[in-house]
Amino acid sequence: MIEILKQGLQLIWKHKKMWLLLYAIVFLFAAFVASPFKKYLENKVGHSLMIDDIIKGFNYTFINDFMNAYGDGISPILHQSYLSIILFLLLFIFLMGGILSLFKEGNHENNRSLFWGQSAHFFWRMLRLSIYFIIIHFVVFLIFISIFMTITKGLNPLRLESEGIIFSSIKYLTPIYLLVASFFMMWQDYAKIFLIHEDKKYLIQPIKKSFQFIIKNIKKTWGLYLINLGLLLIVMIINYFITTSFNINSNSSILISFIISQIFVFSRLGLKLLNLSTATLLYQKIK
Repeated sequence: MIEILKQGLQLIWKHKKMWLLLYAIVFLFAAFVASPFKKYLENKVGHSLMIDDIIKGFNYTFINDFMNAYGDGISPILHQSYLSIILFLLLFIFLMGGILSLFKEGNHENNRSLFWGQSAHFFWRMLRLSIYFIIIHFVVFLIFISIFMTITKGLNPLRLESEGIIFSSIKYLTPIYLLVASFFMMWQDYAKIFLIHEDKKYLIQPIKKSFQFIIKNIKKTWGLYLINLGLLLIVMIINYFITTSFNINSNSSILISFIISQIFVFSRLGLKLLNLSTATLLYQKIK
């Protein structure tokens, strides 16, 4: 596993321009979505002392007062944001074919033409695959909700011996759900990898073969996936402790906080690419 991780790091570093491109896309989309909110806040409370409170972190009182006074103007901005998020997801589905094709080829000379060409070549199949797995994830989520509602008797306090059953159910079901959901997320990644390597017109084959591959090599596939999730969790914990211990009280502290947040975004993208690169390398090694 350690060797696969090292090779995966080398692979994404070899394609660091793609990594920077993905970061630039995320940054530009975030700026595009945030711009209307920024302008609206400046127009409504830009000269108010209330703004000093919100830059320190989440402030429920400020949000509640603001929504009561200016909530009507937020609605069209939110609708625009929802559309932007959908376009953002579609763009990353489009780019997935190019990302995995670069990882498949490894040392391909003309990376740019391969990346954009394969992104276009696989887009519609990647989109259909994403829709299929969204449905699967939704069904899994509904199953766990059904189990939770059964255990808690529909959240009816009159039928429960104590409210502690609700909290204990959440406590035990949540980690189980996350573990099960991680399996299906891993399956989705390997289905994409099989699609790229075999280039099949119909998706039933890559979905079926990726599942068989995972089950046959469950210790390696799921073990590697959980290691990558663990790395992501470590980065998130580090970011949490840094941001919560950081006092924002000046322009320089705002700038430092912004830089830290961008480092975190860049790192998360790198870990997503590491997950895909290591899964590709594992597939190529034991297929």
